[in-house]
Parts: sequence; structure tokens; C-alpha cells
Amino acid sequence: MSNVFDYLRWRGDLLLSERAFNEVDNLLMSLLSYIDLGGIVPVPGQGEITLAEAAAAYFARRGEPREPLADVVDTAAEWDWMFFLMGAAPRFAGMKLSCYQDVLDTKADKQFCAVSIETEPGRLYLAYRGTTDDLAGWKEDFLLACLPEIPSHEEALRYLTEVADLYPEHRLTLGGHSKGGNLAVYAAVRAEDRIKARIETVWTNDGPGFQQDFVQSPLYASMADRIREIVPKSSMVGLLLNQKQPWLVVDSSQSGVLQHDGITWQVARDRFEALPALTKESMRSAKLIKDWIDSMDLPARRAFVDALFDTLSASGEETVSGIMRDVPKALNASLAEARNLDKDIRDRVVDFIRLMISVWTSMDSGTRLAQTQYVLRQISMRLPLLQAARSSPEKAAEDAAPEA
Repeated sequence: MSNVFDYLRWRGDLLLSERAFNEVDNLLMSLLSYIDLGGIVPVPGQGEITLAEAAAAYFARRGEPREPLADVVDTAAEWDWMFFLMGAAPRFAGMKLSCYQDVLDTKADKQFCAVSIETEPGRLYLAYRGTTDDLAGWKEDFLLACLPEIPSHEEALRYLTEVADLYPEHRLTLGGHSKGGNLAVYAAVRAEDRIKARIETVWTNDGPGFQQDFVQSPLYASMADRIREIVPKSSMVGLLLNQKQPWLVVDSSQSGVLQHDGITWQVARDRFEALPALTKESMRSAKLIKDWIDSMDLPARRAFVDALFDTLSASGEETVSGIMRDVPKALNASLAEARNLDKDIRDRVVDFIRLMISVWTSMDSGTRLAQTQYVLRQISMRLPLLQAARSSPEKAAEDAAPEA
């Protein structure tokens, strides 16, 4: 099975003047936004650097990467290897990077990053980063179900306006992976008409949707024919909230939620391996999540999200990986915080954990998911403690001792 690494080896020597920009190129541009380019790519209005130069500077700091092992899930290593191959490929090496912006504001629940790529003279791809390891970014994702606009939406629109004014003669393409796709669509839909007229395509690569009012608005309709959405066959993130179909459904070498990783999407020459439909498991999971979200009004959703992330933050960790490093410790700290929640909110947290266990265990299988399954087992074993906290917080605290 072939992925973007194979594409970079096979097609990386073909310039865009020989083979036009395609859907696989789009994914590569989107994933490039995950690379930490701070101090390498200039901020808006401060110049440009070629992709090859940026890659050389990046790996001078970190050392030359090794090709990731096929049987090990390491997204950061995959992105580094992708960047390394892009820097060496004539198709991408001469592309110019500019307007790098990276914002993390935990108090405002905002995580935003974007970079602009001049793919060829007169054309810019604005790549919006998706969710990273920070809990603030994950909370912002959850807020999509609660708020008409999240903090990064305003940043995404402001970024588009600033870049468009810096490059007034360029045609524009917007795109992103995961939340980055959502940000790209939002910015394009809300853009001023003078900028919107210059937008050729908006790519959302397994990005979540929006509130129903936004999708049904005249502004969205004015951009709808330029929005292209790609989802893996067992998509979960890309089916969240409200979307406009049709999707391009693509094959993946992974199973379940790990298909969200675009590196796993299967490539045939210069396009993805397309499939006729999503899997039944994906549709089932999407319905479970949608029904659960719809069971709450917007204030209840916001109260749940705040409570959930206050509970997670009680561990003292600010990242998902920090929680993963010592799951029992993080869960026990979270249980102590959960004792202080109102009963209704505590019940919703329990229900959400049950829902996630149901979704993840039904979709994930195989030894490569051992870490995910370990986390789920830890949650499952402590779930009765959280339920006990509804009626007897003191007893739950006594029982919430770390595993030997």
C-alpha cells in the first residue's frame, strides 16, 4: 500500500508546470503546518524562505531524521520525514514559505497556527494547523459543539485578511487538516467579497463541521462549490457536527480513529485511493456522537466542556501526552476534581466517557492500538469510582488509589 512518502519519491521530481497541483499536494501543504517553523519561516510582512532552506534550517537544529518504522505509530516522526522528503523534492523544494504565525493562549482556550506557501508564482496556499498536543487546543475543538465561533475562528479570518493584503495579486487556496480544515472553511466563508473572489479552492482534510445555522447561511452557500472535503473510510472527526456532502472517501492503512492521520491515507499515482462510501462503523459512531450532542442544549454543552477540561487539567498536565505518560496518576487526580462537580455535570462526564469507550473499542483493533486500549482499560476500571462519587464522594476518594 502506498502513502504520501511514496508519492514524494515517485512524483516529487515532477514540477507543478508538468503536473498540476492535486489533492495529495493539498494534504502535504496542510500537514506542513504541523512542523514547528518558529524562528525559521518569517512572520507576516517579513519576507520569505524556500521550503528547501526551511527544511535545512529545521534539521540543522534537530539532526537528520530517519524513516519511520512501519509498525510504530509516531506522528511527529512521520511529519519530520515528510518535511525532509519535501525539502529534497524538486516539486516542493522551491516553494516559498512566509507569514508564519503560532499562538497558544490557554486562558482564552485558543491554539492557532498557520503558514502561507507560494506553490507557484501568483498562487498561495494558506495552511491552517489542526489540533496539537495541548489541552487548550483540544478544549477548543470541543467548543465547536457549543459556540457559533471559537477563539481560533477570529484568528483564522484575521490571518486570511492580512495575508491577502500582503499578496494582493495572488490567487488563494485555503486548507487544513482536522481543526485546520474547519478554520480554512470558516475564514473563506467569512472573508470580505474582495478576498473571497480570489479564493479558488478550500480543502478540509477530515475536518469537523459547524453549527447548523452556519452551514445553512447564505455566506456558506456562496463558497460551498469551492469547498472540497476529504475523509478516510472510518472517519470520526470529519463527521462531527454539520457538513455539506459529498465527501471524497479515501482508503487508509490504519483502522478506527488512527485513520485521522493523513499519512495513512492511500495514494495511487497523483490521487488518493477513493472508496464508494464510509464504513458502517464510521456512520454508527457519528450517529452515536451526534445523538449525544443533540441531547443537550448549548448552555449544557458549554458547562460540560468546561467541567471535562477542568477535570483533566486537575492532573497538572497541560498536554495530552503528559496525561498519557502516567494515566493512573492523571485519572486519580481527575477523580478528585470530579467530586466537586454538580451531579448533573458529573453524570454527563460519566456518560461521555462511556460513549468514547463504546466508540473507540468498536472501531480500534490490532496490536498497534495497545496504548489506546490501555488508556481505555484504565478509564473503565475507574469509571465505577466516578459513579460512586455521585452518592459518596468520600468513599470514592478512598478507593481511588493508584494501581500497583
